[in-house]
Amino acid sequence: MKWDNLYIEGFGSYLPEEREFAAEMVAAGRYDEIEHQKTGQVSVVVARPERGETSPEMAVTAGRAALADAGADPADIDLLVHAVVLHNGLEAWNCGAYLQAELGIEDCLPIEIRTACAGAVVGMELVGRWCAGSGKGMVTASDAWQLPLFDRWASDSGVVYGDGAGALVLGFDGGPFRVLSTSVVTDPLLERMHRGDAPMTMPQYAAGAPLNLPERTAVFIEERGTDEFWTRNAAALSRCAETALADAGVNHSDIAHWLVPNFGRVLLRKQCFVPLKIDATQTLAHRGWEIGHTGAADPVIGLDLLRRSGTLTPGDRVLLTGIGVGFTWGCAVVEYTGAPTRAAEKDQTNGGVR
Repeated sequence: MKWDNLYIEGFGSYLPEEREFAAEMVAAGRYDEIEHQKTGQVSVVVARPERGETSPEMAVTAGRAALADAGADPADIDLLVHAVVLHNGLEAWNCGAYLQAELGIEDCLPIEIRTACAGAVVGMELVGRWCAGSGKGMVTASDAWQLPLFDRWASDSGVVYGDGAGALVLGFDGGPFRVLSTSVVTDPLLERMHRGDAPMTMPQYAAGAPLNLPERTAVFIEERGTDEFWTRNAAALSRCAETALADAGVNHSDIAHWLVPNFGRVLLRKQCFVPLKIDATQTLAHRGWEIGHTGAADPVIGLDLLRRSGTLTPGDRVLLTGIGVGFTWGCAVVEYTGAPTRAAEKDQTNGGVR
């Protein structure tokens, strides 16, 4: 979908300071050596819930930072979209409403979406459609990949998971990035990739072992084979990116930076680089191998890191990618305007003192 005047007005992100290192996990028997060779993972960031680093609290921190960065009044937010992949605090509860309360947003629609790792891009499109040219919206994304439900080093193959949160304030009053387009593609025939033949009676909450996603995937592979997945993934991601590029009115060669999920080396090449016709040097893959896959927050954290790196030039176009189980692919093309956030403008007006 093409956007004429939608902007990212401010960012917030939260990455825990603590890290676990892949080599140490291999030595301790927690991480398979072959998996280590496939991913090239160096480390991951790890939250400590006992220190208040739960998934909801990390989202609150990122959300506050985004509001401050945008210089936005919480009262201006009309829609809050919170994207998650895993367990997010409590069952029978809307974490979006919790974020609304903690961020002091008195009157907005708070929703929690489960389009998995594509959630941030889906949230951007939802905000654009809902606000329809006026007002503001917020997108938050957070996950904490914690035992006993999930083993960040062993519950999946080809990727290691890091904890973190990201947040965006979107509006129509200008900002450091102009959103040129968003695109979402789905393929429900791949839904069983992460379900397998598991019962839907919430067994994970009673089981003593963490999730085993490769075990579920094996059921799909036995039934349909691996080639069908890779073919469908390549077709869907290519179509998603091509649609976003066409709607933005830019060419593949116009993209200065490609933000892809924080997957391991082999998975990233097969699932992203080949379909998108890019390589690691055009991405922040090296940061992903230090942070880990945070889920839906990956593109938000990545864009925030890129902005703060000082490598962007006004006019640079960036393509954000999210891939969610289900399967959902999301792409967004944004253009760096070089404009300071409102918070930075206030700093300059006040002599840099806040």
